[in-house]
Amino acid sequence: MAGAIIENMSTKKLVFLGFFIFVLQVLSIMIGALIAPSPTSAIRYLSTKCINHHRARAWLMPWGSNQCQQVHSFDEPLAKTLDANDIVFAVHLPLPNMEMSPWFQYMLAVLQFDIAFKMINQIGEMYIFLSRM
Repeated sequence: MAGAIIENMSTKKLVFLGFFIFVLQVLSIMIGALIAPSPTSAIRYLSTKCINHHRARAWLMPWGSNQCQQVHSFDEPLAKTLDANDIVFAVHLPLPNMEMSPWFQYMLAVLQFDIAFKMINQIGEMYIFLSRM
């Protein structure tokens, strides 16, 4: 007698098996939704604007004993004649008194910049020439 078990089951037993599998599936989803930790969380970090003279390839620490030289206002770089490439945004991960889990699979970062600019800018003749082409 070859064949699937479903062929030999009565309708009552088949409905009971389907209902049991459905209840088991709903229970599994509820356990996963209520007990499991959230897969992602958001932590806001405020970056520190550090000065990187000569574009050295070194770690710039925003705090601690080996702090980087910081830019506190947007007028400071103009007074120190710094180029935009000399300013580096440094963030220390994780925050103090927190730890990172080795179970991290990915990290997503969204950067939001506050940019200062002047409305009256000198536009060179070369830029005007290239924009008309």
